[in-house]
Order: sequence, then structure tokens, then C-alpha cells
Amino acid sequence: MPRKPIPQRKTTSRLGSYLFGVGSGLLVALLYTIFSQDATTGGAPVQPRPLATAPAPAPASEQKTERIDWSFYDLFPQAEVSTVTGYQQAKRSNDPKTTYHLQAGSFSAARDADERRAELLLLGLTVFITQKEVDGSLWHRVMIGPFESETYLNRAQTLLAANDVSSIPITGEP
Repeated sequence: MPRKPIPQRKTTSRLGSYLFGVGSGLLVALLYTIFSQDATTGGAPVQPRPLATAPAPAPASEQKTERIDWSFYDLFPQAEVSTVTGYQQAKRSNDPKTTYHLQAGSFSAARDADERRAELLLLGLTVFITQKEVDGSLWHRVMIGPFESETYLNRAQTLLAANDVSSIPITGEP
């Protein structure tokens, strides 16, 4: 079965489109100037109104000299500045660094804690298990970290949330 030839579309040149746009713009501008003339002036263009003139300055005898109060130079050295409490001091380089951990679960069975640890290791996290005695029973806590800054802690917590694992941030030693 022979194919039908696809009809060729006529293309317009960019120059033709540009000239058409410029010409139509000039035509609109010409029509605007013709029809914007005021009919009451007999077809003559409307003259712009003169701008309102500012009032003349008062004579020098009526001008008041404004006196500037410079007394704050005398008051400032005598002023007492109160100390604001509640702000934290800036961290110094010799201060001990705060470490951050995430607790990703607490299980009474060691096997459950190992399973959670394996899941988190597959995500590329540093995971360890600590044991803590609570009310006479031994609990196995799955811990992630340590993290040196809150930024790394937040990134790990976001990764855990994306994988449907709830976590609790812990500051200091686990």
C-alpha cells in the first residue's frame, strides 16, 4: 500500500514576522495619536497644563532658626546599662563537644533489637545496642551515632522518617 505524501506546511520567515509586528505597532501608535486629540480644540493636540508653582520662600527675617538639642552627648556617659540575663555564652574552643545520638527503638528481646540494628545498618548508619535495666527488667536500646552536630542528627532523623522508623534524639552519652 503506497503512503500518501505528507503535505508541506508553509513556513514564515522570522524577518517577516518581525516586520509585521513592527508595522502593526506603528499603526496602533498612529491611530492613538490621531484619536487622542481633543475635539474641543478643533483637532489640535491638547497642550499640557503648566505645573503648579511652589510657594515662594518666606523672607529671611521670618525664618526661624531651629535649635538642635545636643544634650544626649552629656547623658550617654552617665547612663547605666543593665545586663540582660538569659542569653547563652558563645561556645569556646576548649569547651567539651556535645555529642548527639538517636534512639531508634527499645526492645525487651535481644533478637528484636538485632533485627532493627540490621535494618539500620543497611541504610548506612552507625548503629549499636546498649542495655539498660528498667524496673527490674533488661531493655535493649538501638542507638545511632554519635553525631558531632545537630545538622548530621537531623539528616539521620530525616532518613529514618523516610523509612518509617521513629527515633528520639538524645544529647550526651547514651
